[in-house]
Amino acid sequence: MESLNRPLPQRIRALAEPVAERLGLDLVAVEVFGGRGVLTLRISIDKTGGVGIDECTRFSRALSPVLDVEDPIIVAYTLEVSSPGMERPLQRASDFRRFQGCQIRVRLAGMDGRRWLKGKIQSVTDKSASVGEEVILQSTEGPRVFSVEEVERAYLELTMEQFTRMGQGLPPVPEEESS
Repeated sequence: MESLNRPLPQRIRALAEPVAERLGLDLVAVEVFGGRGVLTLRISIDKTGGVGIDECTRFSRALSPVLDVEDPIIVAYTLEVSSPGMERPLQRASDFRRFQGCQIRVRLAGMDGRRWLKGKIQSVTDKSASVGEEVILQSTEGPRVFSVEEVERAYLELTMEQFTRMGQGLPPVPEEESS
């Protein structure tokens, strides 16, 4: 019953991550959106060198029976599986850590829904069990500190060079530039 108290995307992530791992994939993001009657469940997957239609199809076919058995979504929904692309969503503290030195745009809980912060991830620190991981973002407004739990939505803003580096299995920002 405890799992029902978690938000739907977290419950779906818990079901989908083992499927992704078994197929040698990284589960990047789980997004649920839509309105009355029909929802869209969008899952982004990746692997070194990128994913194509074959990996998306394999993942979708492997995940669908799990979702049918566990039935976490009580209304009709459409499952979309795709590559995260250049504007990759960031959802976990490990995502923010991995992309330290990269430009992002982020909307925090409680912010005006049309307002996004933009800046470069300077660092991610583990403050305490009660606060969780904190991100330090160098924005145009100066440094901003926020916890990963405050993030409503966050997306990378990669350059073509950074995106190409990732496709080659390299970090998007060379280590000497990310510090």
